[in-house]
Amino acid sequence: MGYANYALKRLALTVPVLLGVSIGVFLLIKLTPGDPINVLLPPAQRTPAKIAQLEQRLGLGDPLYVQYWKWLSHAVVGDLGQSYALQRPVTDLIIERLWPTAQLSLVAILTALFIAIPTGILSAVYKDTWVDHANRLVAFFGISVPAFWLGIMVIMTFSLFWGNWFGGNGLIPAGGYVSPSASLTGWAHHVVAPGITLGIGYSALTARLTRSAMVEALNAEYIQTARAKGAKESVVVLLHGFRNALIPIVTVLGIHIGFLFNGSIVVEQVFQWPGIGRLLYSAVLNKDLPVIQGIILFVAAVFVFANLTVDLLYAYLDPRIKHE
Repeated sequence: MGYANYALKRLALTVPVLLGVSIGVFLLIKLTPGDPINVLLPPAQRTPAKIAQLEQRLGLGDPLYVQYWKWLSHAVVGDLGQSYALQRPVTDLIIERLWPTAQLSLVAILTALFIAIPTGILSAVYKDTWVDHANRLVAFFGISVPAFWLGIMVIMTFSLFWGNWFGGNGLIPAGGYVSPSASLTGWAHHVVAPGITLGIGYSALTARLTRSAMVEALNAEYIQTARAKGAKESVVVLLHGFRNALIPIVTVLGIHIGFLFNGSIVVEQVFQWPGIGRLLYSAVLNKDLPVIQGIILFVAAVFVFANLTVDLLYAYLDPRIKHE
């Protein structure tokens, strides 16, 4: 019952946060240079009558708070407006691009965890040895390398040059997307390169945080007690140490979920992946304000609910939190 009450309280606190996010997103777009009239009407059609008609249809002559209320009341029921460039509902565009981005994010998260957790644990167990120093060097490289450069290098190495070196058409495609429902093998063939490229940067940061949390956990008194009782070192490290080091790891993982939607813009463009990031890139080029506004609001909501999930996991991993 205590956990349910804690979860309901945390869920209720997301309402004012989302309201504040919606105000920030609305004002951000309104303060952005540019006029929807210039986007929607060609210069030859910008007569006073047509401009007045379009302003009335879009509600641009209303006070700012009235425009915000109209936009919010529609957004609450899932209506984020109409795309200027594509002439389609923004909600439909986001839903259409969400599934490819979710696939890419899932592969990136699994890549980050597969690399980061063993690396961080090994660095903590063999602290200040050559293993720790080597892992630090790899982590710094992963944090420092830009995703677009790494993506281009992956394409050049395994797609363009691979055929010249070993024959054939290359180890991976240069870009594109295949739905898993159409061909699971084709999907895996296309998603592995952008997924790993996106996941490497996050794996480096997660590895550093895993190491720091594990070093702190392994120096705790309960670890010394477990060793004094004769527990196996693997049980001490994985069961006692890693379990108590999970909270900072869960924190950074929750933050990554939101940043993956943001960071995937570059990777999706490099690999021609038809996700939300590429949709946002096209909307910026076309000054498609409703699409930009809708995507920013969606990504902000993802951040909020990711943090909510992290808070709930905190209370599950450490029961003392919900009582505090």
